[in-house]
Amino acid sequence: MALETNSEKLGPMPSRILLVEDNAIVALNAEELLLEIGAEEVIVAKTVAEAQSRCDEYAFDFALLDLNLGNETSIGVASRLQSDNVPFAFASGLDDRNQLPATLGHYPILRKPYLLADLERTVRSVPGVA
Repeated sequence: MALETNSEKLGPMPSRILLVEDNAIVALNAEELLLEIGAEEVIVAKTVAEAQSRCDEYAFDFALLDLNLGNETSIGVASRLQSDNVPFAFASGLDDRNQLPATLGHYPILRKPYLLADLERTVRSVPGVA
């Protein structure tokens, strides 16, 4: 049963999620939360290269991308996911929307630190999640 928040019906929970996060503690926490809200599998990548490799290996239903990964950003991964029609959202502790190219500017940014309900609402409300 989909949760309902502010009269907004949320979609289904994706089963296989790519989580791109360079902070190990944040990644462990996010992975645990995603599994708690119903994801069947969470594949974690710490770098753009690792994320691109995971995209070669797996078919994802959704991705949560930390926008700033140390000295790189996840914009390249986002562009690939967009080309592959994989729904995704960014996560960031900053107001980073101005870093996004126009082609990615309409994707949601989940503000860190986030609560379980915010994470679930974001994951389940991005169009294309099946």
